[in-house]
Amino acid sequence: MTVLFGLVTAFAWAFANVFTQQVTRTKTKPAVIMFWVLIVTTAAVLPLALIVDHLEGPWTIEALAWPVAAGVLADVGFFLLLRALRKGSLSVIAPIIALEGGVATIFSIALGERPSMLMYALIVVAVIGAVLVALEPGRRTAAGAPEAILAAVAYAGVLIALGQSELPDLTTVGITRATSVLVILPAFLLVRQLPSRVNVYPIIWCGLLDAVGFVCFAFAASIGPLSVASVTATQWGTAAALIGIFGMRERLFVNQYIGIAVTLIAVTGLGLAS
Repeated sequence: MTVLFGLVTAFAWAFANVFTQQVTRTKTKPAVIMFWVLIVTTAAVLPLALIVDHLEGPWTIEALAWPVAAGVLADVGFFLLLRALRKGSLSVIAPIIALEGGVATIFSIALGERPSMLMYALIVVAVIGAVLVALEPGRRTAAGAPEAILAAVAYAGVLIALGQSELPDLTTVGITRATSVLVILPAFLLVRQLPSRVNVYPIIWCGLLDAVGFVCFAFAASIGPLSVASVTATQWGTAAALIGIFGMRERLFVNQYIGIAVTLIAVTGLGLAS
């Protein structure tokens, strides 16, 4: 189930970023995009959390610290993602940010998680696959790559924080997204703009898919192990590449095709081994 929820997360986030890129190309201010996407996500998750979790605790400072930290880091990652997508292409940016899985895996092992040796090997293969997808021959640094790398580190922190939360899964996601809204609110109040008509539907879809992704990852992380949940969920970069190849007719380099195949094989192995 961990891998299944992780893969649903991956495809939800991949499609969410297709819509995100559409919005960034309209030169809309990042604060406007972030605020309205987060409003949609929070509005989708909070009622569901109240119905399913019934405000179950523990409601302590220690328990709240992890989802609040995830919300702050998610805003940092989202801002960097928008900057990267405005400069570069989705098929390049997404796999770079998907390296968050490797960073999160290192963090989870440092926190005491001990996967089996087979899982260690498959995690390494999955990370290698993501690296192959991210490499683009003929360029020293792909457009938007620096922002994408920093976003990967921020999102790795989000994955770890979600996995460490002691609160119920949906409550954790609800607090995380509500925190993100509160963090971006001051920046939004400086501009106070409604989304343009052409951006309304992409923002709604982005917010809803983001909610699906976060909820499914929370379930995957709670089932565990966190290292497997992190690597499978962050294959949204591979999913985005597949969307680009088959849906958007983007052309990739040979190493990127190889990376997609290697990653899918590794994710399948993780599913059989977990």
